[in-house]
Amino acid sequence: MDWAGNRMLIAVIAIIHVMINHPMAVGMMPLITLMEYFGFKTGDKRWDTLAKKILFICFIVTTTAGALTGVGIWLSTSLINPYAIGSLIRIFFWAWFTEWIIFVLEVSLILAYYLLWDKMQGSIKSKLNHIRIGLALSISSWGTMAIIVAILGFMMDPGDWTKTPGLITGALNPLYLPQLAFRTPMAMVGAGLFAWFLMIFFVKKDREFRNKAIRFVSIWCICWLPLLFVGAMWYHDRIPQMMQGNIDVAIATQQWANQSNNLLWITWVSAVVVVVTVTIGLLKPNFMPRVALLIPFILIIAMLGQFERVREFIRKPYVIGDYMYANGIR
Repeated sequence: MDWAGNRMLIAVIAIIHVMINHPMAVGMMPLITLMEYFGFKTGDKRWDTLAKKILFICFIVTTTAGALTGVGIWLSTSLINPYAIGSLIRIFFWAWFTEWIIFVLEVSLILAYYLLWDKMQGSIKSKLNHIRIGLALSISSWGTMAIIVAILGFMMDPGDWTKTPGLITGALNPLYLPQLAFRTPMAMVGAGLFAWFLMIFFVKKDREFRNKAIRFVSIWCICWLPLLFVGAMWYHDRIPQMMQGNIDVAIATQQWANQSNNLLWITWVSAVVVVVTVTIGLLKPNFMPRVALLIPFILIIAMLGQFERVREFIRKPYVIGDYMYANGIR
């Protein structure tokens, strides 16, 4: 794999992990819980059936490919740059310790949420308790991301940590809140568009319910899209000036750096397509062909993957901004 290089190996694993984790765990769990609650309030069992089918797909993918790529990140970083991952472990030991506790809780909750779905339908009380499990799962899924984002932000800009080292100083780095404000709505929108994609298979014959489900998810996405835009602008504004000079190469590699503006335009056009499609889904869900449910999901995943690639490459020559170079030298 000489053509790939160390950075590419880590980036590919990390990108796949994020493309699975953000829409299918962080974003999808609250959406599924909301679907289940909506079905409970309206007395329409079709919402319950759809929510469980979507949960099954997310349950399988996140506990297999998602878990494996998570381990793959640890393996690749420890092999390729042990000094960097070692430094991060020393700085964020208690943060990672807490994240692993929440992660174990998250796995336990998703097991309970899926496996007890049918068993907790007998009474109103048991159904509400099951919805509470979904709510707890949603919070824990977001909690793991919220902790890891602090470490990712630190790798780009440690802030005052270089002057006053400490866990809190490192965690509350200048990029923590902007990046969290971007990733959270990105995960929620990605979940909605993935739910659209799954409706191609799960809601085939019932046209009336299909329109209701499309409109429901469209409302979900529209609520998060403005926050996604604000978070993206805030995040971009906080990227260190030195790293902003690497954006062209980070977007398109050195070979295609002169085409970075074209790729940025493609990204903006893709974002507009997503917004327009979601708006049509809200206003005229019966006009949405099946292929229209697929294209926005592909576009949002491509944009998420591109964002992760840029984040991985924009830090160079540092692996930890203003602290450690990519070759492990401080």
